[in-house]
Amino acid sequence: MLEIQNQSEANGLARMLAALLKDNLRDHPERLELLRSLRGQVAFYAEDAEVATTIDFQGDSVVLQDGIVGIPDLTIRGEAECIVELSRSESIAGFPNPLGPVNRSLWKAWEEGRLRIHGLPWAIRLLWALGQVLKVGN
Repeated sequence: MLEIQNQSEANGLARMLAALLKDNLRDHPERLELLRSLRGQVAFYAEDAEVATTIDFQGDSVVLQDGIVGIPDLTIRGEAECIVELSRSESIAGFPNPLGPVNRSLWKAWEEGRLRIHGLPWAIRLLWALGQVLKVGN
């Protein structure tokens, strides 16, 4: 059984991401195997809201902690709206759809510096799998 622990109930970003993970696994149980394959830490920092959380993927457990903990494998920084939009990114056959309106908006945010991803290219698989697990809908 997969366990998702939010050790930071006071952190709104952590609560939102924990709920998103739980809801997506309930609605898409086929994503459980992919989530269990994830190993590493991902930090999210919503700069405009000045809130951060670190998600530690450990196979059968996922732990969300307040702030940036340790040295994450992947760090996603930017406006809170951009971080939320990551869950709405469009894909075709498991790959990002460059023509999707959300993806174009995210690309523009990245070009303008409103969204930054640190840890690439080393953590590209972690980023891809995270995108699949957090993605709302099919």
